[in-house]
Amino acid sequence: MGGLAILWRNHGDLHPGHTPGHICLYLNQSKILVSGDALVAADGELRGPNRNQHTIWNRHEIVEKLTQYDIETVICYHGGVYRDDANTRLAELASAAH
Repeated sequence: MGGLAILWRNHGDLHPGHTPGHICLYLNQSKILVSGDALVAADGELRGPNRNQHTIWNRHEIVEKLTQYDIETVICYHGGVYRDDANTRLAELASAAH
């Protein structure tokens, strides 16, 4: 994998993000995920996609896809940042979605 991966782009359909043009990026060398609206970091906790903006199927797909990457830091919309073992937390979110 190169230095930067575009995981998905929202073109107004059911892809992650509630606005057209939403993008999710993974920076391989630094193991940073820029999730935009795909995840929520608040009060020191990483949460799955906002239920008001995504379908159940879509929320499950988002988290499952992210477990494929080695992530140390998640940068979410509006400046929320999560650094507390992101891989384990994403696996927990994926497991809870089943």
